[in-house]
Amino acid sequence: MNDKKRVAEAGIRSAIIVDDGYDEIPLAQELLDEDGWDIFFDDVQGDEAARIEAFSPGFDPSARDDLRSDQEFINALWQNREAVRDLLGGLFDVYEQKATDNAPFLASAEAALTALGIPYKTHGRDFVDAAAAADLILIDLFLGIHQGADDRRLTVDRLKEAIAQRAGSLPSIVLMSQIPTIDELAKEFRSEVQLHASAFRHLRKPELQTPGRVQGLILTLAAHRGDSQALAGFVDTWEQKAKEAVVKASSALRKIDIDDLQHIRTMLLRFEGVNTSSYMLDIFDRVLQYEIEAHGEVLEAAIPLDEMADDPPPLMISNDRDTYAILERTLFVNPSRRSHATGAVWPITFGDIMGPRPGSTIKPRGFFAGRNDLVFFVASPECDLIRTDGLKTVLLVAGRLEEVDMTKPVLGVSGNTTPVLSIDGAQRQQVTWDFGDLRTVNLSRAKNLLKTSGDAVVLGRLRDVSALGLRQQLLGNVGRVGEMAPLPRSFRFSAEIHYAQKDGTSLQLNLPAGVMLRGNALVPRKAKFATLIFDSSCENDLTAAILSLDVATVPDGSKALLNKLKEQTRLRKLFRSGFQWTHLPLKTTQSAELLKDGEPLPERDDKKPKLEKVGMIVTGPDFVDQLGAEFHKSGLIFKISVEDGA
Repeated sequence: MNDKKRVAEAGIRSAIIVDDGYDEIPLAQELLDEDGWDIFFDDVQGDEAARIEAFSPGFDPSARDDLRSDQEFINALWQNREAVRDLLGGLFDVYEQKATDNAPFLASAEAALTALGIPYKTHGRDFVDAAAAADLILIDLFLGIHQGADDRRLTVDRLKEAIAQRAGSLPSIVLMSQIPTIDELAKEFRSEVQLHASAFRHLRKPELQTPGRVQGLILTLAAHRGDSQALAGFVDTWEQKAKEAVVKASSALRKIDIDDLQHIRTMLLRFEGVNTSSYMLDIFDRVLQYEIEAHGEVLEAAIPLDEMADDPPPLMISNDRDTYAILERTLFVNPSRRSHATGAVWPITFGDIMGPRPGSTIKPRGFFAGRNDLVFFVASPECDLIRTDGLKTVLLVAGRLEEVDMTKPVLGVSGNTTPVLSIDGAQRQQVTWDFGDLRTVNLSRAKNLLKTSGDAVVLGRLRDVSALGLRQQLLGNVGRVGEMAPLPRSFRFSAEIHYAQKDGTSLQLNLPAGVMLRGNALVPRKAKFATLIFDSSCENDLTAAILSLDVATVPDGSKALLNKLKEQTRLRKLFRSGFQWTHLPLKTTQSAELLKDGEPLPERDDKKPKLEKVGMIVTGPDFVDQLGAEFHKSGLIFKISVEDGA
């Protein structure tokens, strides 16, 4: 299937290119601060004013403040600029120069769409109606000559307006800009416009002139267009129906009046010892969830996610990926909800995780026995912690905090593991529970430990299902409560690429200034191996650097591996399926291996797929010595560093 057919079958049958370079007339607001105005008004005095009056009757050079804001006057001045060029004082120079600079880039974008057989139209800042019907939008980040915050806001607001008008699926979008910091700004742009990464790409305008660059981006968007739209449709449906569910739940809950609250309190809560506010928050949560679940549209919108394609693998977009944030929301109660007073006698409840107070001195003979990695899970039933006639002592399960780190052997997730626990809102740990280490604490000691000056704090409260799963483990793993499987965890990493020289030294692969190689390491549940996938934002630069590498300068033992990666079918895998079966914890040195072409994936996640070596992965600074005799036959050497906060 050729490229034109792939794009057409993906549903990309129309496009627009949006750039202020297509605007025929400058806007008054973008010329307000031009120095040329003062020169112009100083020069159009006396007889010279008649030259302006010829096309702008009633021209009064003394009304300069009004005229520089008058769009009709600017239109007339622009249309007759050649006749009065000597009077303009460079008023239109910046605007005209920007259009001239942009012209070759826009011509390249147009040529790329033509090559793919995609009909297109060009638009300046007035693009909303056209964008509401286009399948593909190539759009400039700054719609204005000043390239400032107002120009960027105009782009975002009008694109959001266009998307809001669409009756069908979302468009695929390519963001363009000449600024070198587009990588970070693109992340913010995508978030503001509310797009999934699979429907969005960005590039610097000079890259428009790189042969095949734009076509490659569009083909990638086309390859995953259907799946991306299914995901976007599900999220949008969920959002809309959740809003409707709030209205419906509110209607039902408004039937509860103060007399009901009084009856609930006198007939139930006063015996349970629970505050009315806490009880009603729980009721509202459950009613809202019930109403969301009632919408068949949400369930139907989720079904296409079962049919998402495995081939081709999607590109990795890692610069704002944070699966841990979602994982935490599925496992833990929100801290604000947790801190709301329930009226319980005990300062702790079922599912709480107690740990040392951050920043405090841990006493050698205190509750935590001098250990800053010791935490406790509250395993006693919640109802017995509420009433005054409840438990006299509470059962605790001891656990060990371990920093979440790719280089440490603690990433495996099993029934006795809580895969993430944020401390102080930033530092991420995981907990391994020891069901053979049981402790107890009485009420007075619990209160002393958790008072403001005490040694302990509640680090988090597990949701019911997660807490029940741990307690089932404690009770002998009989009839476990099923839990939702946690998302694969991910770590951002940065990388340098080196290769051996014939003289025994190493060279770093030459990349353009400012290009940083980044990616994500995806860690499955068992955490014995990870998949390292490079971020697609560096695909073009890294591909060009590897293809231009002179193999004649490397030792004979490295040439075969280098030549493997010079084949683009393998190069593309770096950004799609990535390095497979990478040992955890990360070793000082290990093979960099890609999936072998034509080989089916194993049916079990503990079985190694068919792989081929294409280089080496290293983690230490002294990799030449660490590789030893393997250095001369290592091919490309990928030096991996896990980024802070990943």
